[in-house]
Amino acid sequence: MISRRQLLQSGLSLAALPPWARAASDSALKAATGPDWAPWTTPTPPLILPDLSGREQKLSAWRGNVVIVSFWATWCDPCRDEIPLMSAMARRHREEGLRLVAVNVGEALGKITTFLAKWPVAGTVLHDRNSTASKKWDAAGLPANYLIDRGGTARYWHLGALDWKAENVTSVVTKMLRA
Repeated sequence: MISRRQLLQSGLSLAALPPWARAASDSALKAATGPDWAPWTTPTPPLILPDLSGREQKLSAWRGNVVIVSFWATWCDPCRDEIPLMSAMARRHREEGLRLVAVNVGEALGKITTFLAKWPVAGTVLHDRNSTASKKWDAAGLPANYLIDRGGTARYWHLGALDWKAENVTSVVTKMLRA
């Protein structure tokens, strides 16, 4: 298991590594906290959560698109940095089929809507009120980002801040869009 210090140095915002985070192997966590996307090697977890209006949304609704699933929180500084960049990418590649699904982890609706007034998301915002979805997705810290292919299968993931302008990050997204 990688240490809390290593996770924090990689740009993750987390108070402590929760016990459920041990579900991911040491090597998987190390790869996912590096500078690049890491391969997702287990079955795609379910994602069924309410949007901010309370309507249930399922990941399967975006099948046929490449989807960025991003677990985030309002208190997470790297999340605040990433949301505008991910949103810009989602807008830029919308016609090619890129979608952004931003999953807020464990916060009150009022806090989320206040945050979104400052940092709007160019996509759908879901509410993981009890953190049950983030646990199933091995989101051991925030931000936690996943790339889902057009068939609905998770292909890549990353824990911690990503440089959304870097070629090593954007090229994976554009290759998936063109596949």
